[in-house]
Amino acid sequence: MSDKNEKDLANTRDLFDFLQGNLPEGYQVAPDHMPKLTADQAATVIWYLGNQYWQVTDHVERCEVCGDWYNAWCEGECLDFGKAPYHFCGNCCAGEEAQQKRRVGRGIERAKKRQCLLANIKST
Repeated sequence: MSDKNEKDLANTRDLFDFLQGNLPEGYQVAPDHMPKLTADQAATVIWYLGNQYWQVTDHVERCEVCGDWYNAWCEGECLDFGKAPYHFCGNCCAGEEAQQKRRVGRGIERAKKRQCLLANIKST
């Protein structure tokens, strides 16, 4: 992984920790001004900043299984179907949860193909 990619990953992890109330070394913030978000809330803020304002890199993702942050340009997998994309780090790609999501995705694709075929048959 390049130095920039490693820095992006480290910065995202630092922001994630900060949003949960863990102040990075060398910084001072009044205790009553520190955020105390849950891990899911912090991840949502990071997602929003990255997608809406491009203030956070968009290639660092959070694994749906273990919750770790990873560089999607170097590892992992994104299954983009259903209500939201599912992200899996390199360590969790071969796990049962990722395999189950892939099976669901294949089922959705087969159902879409069937609907198209039926629509084509009805229109003829």
